[in-house]
Amino acid sequence: MRSDKISRSLAVSLEGSGPEDWLDLIVEVGTPAPQEVSGSCRAEKIASLKDAFARRAGPVMDRIRCLGGEVTEQAWINGSLRARMLKRTIPDLSEESSVARLDLPHKILAEAK
Repeated sequence: MRSDKISRSLAVSLEGSGPEDWLDLIVEVGTPAPQEVSGSCRAEKIASLKDAFARRAGPVMDRIRCLGGEVTEQAWINGSLRARMLKRTIPDLSEESSVARLDLPHKILAEAK
């Protein structure tokens, strides 16, 4: 298991309850490097970003499915997937080179002004 890729809250959750429990998690595959993005207009750049995300996320989605999990959402704009997996399979997913970070879903709160 690559503990450097697993958030603290996910690590705590993995320690509790049984290995056959299911967890929803966020799988960060990262955003493309600037040289991976091409296009002269906004629409072409967005299409290029989506293609780069698909190339990065594809092998990770295949691995999630191979481990018996399910990809429930994709977010190309921030380079992440939402998946549902058995707890015992999450350490295997952390070994994937295309996985940057694994975390539990959480609400994003606005900063206080």
